[in-house]
Amino acid sequence: MNRKSASNNRISIIVNLLIGFFSFAAWLFMAVLKFKNGHLAANGFASLRYYTVLSNLMNGFVSLVYSITQIRGKAVSLRLQTAKLASAAAVTLTFLTVMCMLGPLYGYHSMFLGANLWMHLILPVLTVIDVLFLAKKVTVPGKRLIAAALPTLLYEIGYVLNMLINGVGRYPKSNDFYGFLNWGYGAAALIAAVMLLLTYVICRILWRLGGYRPSL
Repeated sequence: MNRKSASNNRISIIVNLLIGFFSFAAWLFMAVLKFKNGHLAANGFASLRYYTVLSNLMNGFVSLVYSITQIRGKAVSLRLQTAKLASAAAVTLTFLTVMCMLGPLYGYHSMFLGANLWMHLILPVLTVIDVLFLAKKVTVPGKRLIAAALPTLLYEIGYVLNMLINGVGRYPKSNDFYGFLNWGYGAAALIAAVMLLLTYVICRILWRLGGYRPSL
């Protein structure tokens, strides 16, 4: 490892520790402290119903494991590197959804208020910077990237099951809190499929641009 790579790796370890710490701190800020956190936020364990919260907690956990693994001088496994790309794709999906869909719908001020500022913007951006420019590169076969879509798929299944079991409900206690059914069931299914595909595409872009793909 040359001097520049060693320096980047040390910075990556620090960045991943910060991502891990602030991911859980932002969630506790939202869940425990009753400050204004903008739209699509909730106190207590109700906050865990949001994809933003779950994806950031997953990313935070993976980042902590990644940094601790390197601090202990152990090699980053293929499984851990795949999980890192998958969690990075998940929080990037959150960022893009806010910027392109939820921000125009609910207002960017609400989307970047309190804990949402960290989960919707700061932590996703830090994660992408780390994956693309700082983290040690571990070659990941392209066929493993399909795993990136699994967290999103599991979330979508849980989202639908909650509505089937408990009903859709009405605002402000609607179980369709993202409002996907506002345009009908067909549009909701299309949105779910696009989100699933987009997660995989994001992961593949990070994989290619970050240099994790096998050398030709």
